[in-house]
Amino acid sequence: MVAGMLHLGVDEAGYGPLLGPLVVGLAAFRLDEGVRPEGVPAACGWHGHLRTRLEGLVTRAGGRRRHEALPVPVDDSKAVKQRTGLAGLARGVGLFASALDQSPPAHLEDLLVRYSDRSPESYAAVPWFADLAAVPLPTYPWTGPQVDTFAERGVQALDLRVLPIDAGELNASFDALDNKASALGLYAATLLLSVLDRYPGEDAVVVVDRHGGRRDYTAYLTQVFPFAVISRATSPEGEMRYRVRLPDRRLHFRFVTKGDAVSLAVGWASMAAKLTRELFMASFNRWFEERLPGVRPTAGYTTDGRRFLSDIEPLLAAEPIDTRGLVRSR
Repeated sequence: MVAGMLHLGVDEAGYGPLLGPLVVGLAAFRLDEGVRPEGVPAACGWHGHLRTRLEGLVTRAGGRRRHEALPVPVDDSKAVKQRTGLAGLARGVGLFASALDQSPPAHLEDLLVRYSDRSPESYAAVPWFADLAAVPLPTYPWTGPQVDTFAERGVQALDLRVLPIDAGELNASFDALDNKASALGLYAATLLLSVLDRYPGEDAVVVVDRHGGRRDYTAYLTQVFPFAVISRATSPEGEMRYRVRLPDRRLHFRFVTKGDAVSLAVGWASMAAKLTRELFMASFNRWFEERLPGVRPTAGYTTDGRRFLSDIEPLLAAEPIDTRGLVRSR
């Protein structure tokens, strides 16, 4: 494929819960601007629209339910999970794997080995995350290899990355930064820079799902790229756009409200992050249920997380469990 523009999407899963990890996700593609099918005019914005390029391979979460392998719902991860469950999230990751000429990951440990800069062993000190190979991915109709189909559309899938951060590490970062949003920004930047470093010198569009009420990202981008020239661009409603000029490349940032519904790359990042968090929570719940049979599982969100902590009080009293590694402080 002729070298083209990089297109990256960044999102997270698990920013708000009381229990379980925060997971940042990133999906990276290279778009060949010289490829456009017959009948598609240049004015349609084909060169920048990943969803348009992959029409027929992907669909929105609200599309008609299908049992066939294609198209695969890639969208807001919450909408995908609500409609098609955990298997729907796994299908999205499986399609990305097919575009990398890989089979789908079989279990959580396999997913981390392929798609995380952190090894499964880095979580071994957390008791409920010590056996990630025991957490299987759900089965679903797989598409088979799709590398050639993506290439025909001028799309090269480059990388799918997840960065899970457990409660203990999150609490340490909250203490160090004294700000929850700053901690998320730090982890997102860590993941983004690790991927950009793999493709030096290439220009990129980076779409980031926007959180909270931040109205200007200039200071944040200056921290991430301290030697860059950063300027704010004209932005449509619901977005904040910036140009980051570095000596060897140009980056175009879009911070977008509900970015996972707007950008296919952000949707893929969102689904990978949510799938990873859900699998970590399956490991979490299995560990506690083995020690306290009958305890109801939790997704970790505040209200039910407090119920869960109340339910496991006998276990917390009987075993030397460090609650700082269990419960988030923010």
